[in-house]
Amino acid sequence: MSGITFFVVLIIIGILAGIVSAAAGLASLISYPALLMMGLSPVMANVTSAWSTVGSAYSSIIASTKELRHDRKQMWMIIPLVFVGAVIGAILLFALPGKLFQELVPFCIAVAGIILMFPHRARQGQGAMAANTQSLGRHRLYTALTVIGVFLVGIYAGYFNAGAGVMMLTLLSVVNRQKSFAVNNALKNVAMTVTNTIAVIIFAFETTIEWNYVIPLFIGNIVGGALGPVIVRHLPGRLMQLIVGIGALILAVSLVVRNFM
Repeated sequence: MSGITFFVVLIIIGILAGIVSAAAGLASLISYPALLMMGLSPVMANVTSAWSTVGSAYSSIIASTKELRHDRKQMWMIIPLVFVGAVIGAILLFALPGKLFQELVPFCIAVAGIILMFPHRARQGQGAMAANTQSLGRHRLYTALTVIGVFLVGIYAGYFNAGAGVMMLTLLSVVNRQKSFAVNNALKNVAMTVTNTIAVIIFAFETTIEWNYVIPLFIGNIVGGALGPVIVRHLPGRLMQLIVGIGALILAVSLVVRNFM
């Protein structure tokens, strides 16, 4: 493969990965196996994929400003939670053996995909519910569980990252039933931007970066990341949930196969 062809192929892979990442949180479904097929080792494929998806992360936030405009309160709640969680996850990555954890990852991703495919009815009458003490206590418990859930996904993202976007999207789709898929997806993109940024900073100090792969993938991801939220904005939310759920199951199966290879 010539230099120009190599560069163009990686840009195309980056665009597809960026779209899938911004629209569904499934960049690993595209970039990771493609890099393996191009000859990179599993570790280098993971590092290269993580570096390149930072491009789609930031461009997806810019493209999602319409959805984020009215959800800044929840966005600013999510950011510190996933930041601290991702730092803890990164510390665990270097402190604990990862074999058992990696064997559980496909199961977690599959469960998230299945939950996402089930319809989530919008919660009605929240204002009336909050009128009495019992409902207020229930609301506080619900908020606390949401905070814990976001924090745990942040730890997972810092430790392994593959499928973290699907897990965050599933969590937000369940807790934000009154919000559209596009809004929850935009909040997911913010969360994953934080965790991906932490991951690449750590990788920069701990591993060698294959810049000849990263640069074209990064360029493609910027384009794909900008396109992803636009696509989500114009497709039915229920259809997107089904697509992401099926994609999560495919990713889970691929990770199981990889674990046994």
